[in-house]
Amino acid sequence: MTIGSALLGTLAIAALLTPGAQAAEVVGNADVGDFRITGGGGSGNDVVLGTTDSRTITVKLTASDDSGISSADFTLYHGSSRTNADAVLKPSEAAPVCTAAGTTSVCTRHYTIAPRRDLTNSLAGIWKVSVEAHANDGDYVKADGHTTFFMKRYAKLTANASPEPVAKGRTLTVTGKLTRANWDTHDYRGYTNQRAYLEFRRPGTDYYESLGYTTTNSTGVATAKVTATTDRYWRYDFRSTMTTRGVKATGDFVDVR
Repeated sequence: MTIGSALLGTLAIAALLTPGAQAAEVVGNADVGDFRITGGGGSGNDVVLGTTDSRTITVKLTASDDSGISSADFTLYHGSSRTNADAVLKPSEAAPVCTAAGTTSVCTRHYTIAPRRDLTNSLAGIWKVSVEAHANDGDYVKADGHTTFFMKRYAKLTANASPEPVAKGRTLTVTGKLTRANWDTHDYRGYTNQRAYLEFRRPGTDYYESLGYTTTNSTGVATAKVTATTDRYWRYDFRSTMTTRGVKATGDFVDVR
């Protein structure tokens, strides 16, 4: 596919928003707030895994009540609800470890996720968090869908511009391949029908500019043709989906003569 003038400039993409929290059962003024994952390997609370290496994440939940928190618990699951979950992450601890600071407690658990043991392709995407917190005065809060996070498949992306070197004014072909972890077969397969943004960097600068996007084919290959005008580095940029992490290819330098 040739990248033409119609694709020049920045393309606006609608943000992917997680579903809102479901209604909670609350008695008194007990409350659960911030939910945070660290060690996930992605942006925000995203958890990213490839095909072999396991990943240990740390999960923290904040709960509060004017009498203080006596106990709290949370479950990370995939499915329409906690009772209808088709997968639940098993924590390392039998119960969260909670640290109190006045009327607020931060409760922590660790989870080790092994893709060969715990994941299939159908489990990529939105996961939900069920929470429960009890206060010293009997107040409590329970929420089946307090918040959500993304479990994502690791992605790889290449870029190759040819011919190298190239005469000024000639056509330059930039090819790349987008693959992602397959949690069913434990290898990497082409990610089809995805936008691969063609970018270039001028020598002496440290930023890339976008020329628009092309779409990967049935094997995950992206192809674009541009006119060679001056020396540049060329790469592709895949900007993630709900199931797959974003990735940028290493720039390929082309000498224009």
